[in-house]
Amino acid sequence: MPIKNSSGQIIGVIQLVNKFDDLLFTKNDENFVEAFAIFCGMGIHNTHMFEKAIIANAKQNVTLDVLSYHASASLEDAQKLRALQVPSAVTYNLYDFSFDDIYMSDDDTLLASIRMFMDMDLVEPFHIDYQVLCRWLLSVKKNYRSVTYHNWRHAFNVAQMMFSIITATRWWQVFGDLECLALIIACLCHDLDHRGTNNSFQIKVSSPLAQLYSTSTMEHHHFDQCLMILNSQGNQILGNLSPNEYSRVIKVLEDAILATDLAVYFRKRGKFL
Repeated sequence: MPIKNSSGQIIGVIQLVNKFDDLLFTKNDENFVEAFAIFCGMGIHNTHMFEKAIIANAKQNVTLDVLSYHASASLEDAQKLRALQVPSAVTYNLYDFSFDDIYMSDDDTLLASIRMFMDMDLVEPFHIDYQVLCRWLLSVKKNYRSVTYHNWRHAFNVAQMMFSIITATRWWQVFGDLECLALIIACLCHDLDHRGTNNSFQIKVSSPLAQLYSTSTMEHHHFDQCLMILNSQGNQILGNLSPNEYSRVIKVLEDAILATDLAVYFRKRGKFL
């Protein structure tokens, strides 16, 4: 009797011989074997599917490892950035609400980002290795595409505004250090790998991203990219947090980045008007 999978393909055979007591096989015997064949078919099919899942998962891990390697900034670049002197926040006008980065070089934007972490006292309390911080910032910058608006400069300006608001209003006393850490990270990462198109475009062209995320398409992708970099070797600025602290930071990160979806903003802004 054939053993078939869910598609009706034969994947095995059951054969019964030499029944005890020299009796003939009955219809009941045949029904029993048929039921057993179905059970065997399900077991074999599930085993094949499990093996395919293991292989697919292994391929995915290899792909993510390769992607992480190429998405991460080099150690040499991190060491070069680490060797540079970090000017004061006043030098860069980081406290100013009319801040303008137009005359800043890319290195200046990175050094200014480091200064924000320092002046908010986020480095030593959370045991962030300085070279890891440098490499993480370089990796974040590297993962912004060369698009007109949603680029590294935009992310840096958003982070500067958050820094100005928090320091000018002393909101850090209300939020707490962990939340401030999460907010600055979220500002720098909130448009990672932006393609220069909005969610509506992604949905209309049925892009792979739209198939992966049905709502807040790009924002979910930005958050995933943020996590990928944070978990990449040499970029783990949250590596010394406790499990509870890490979970709190990631939750704020996710909420903050998803909140940048304009559709979400327009739904919620009425509460604040």
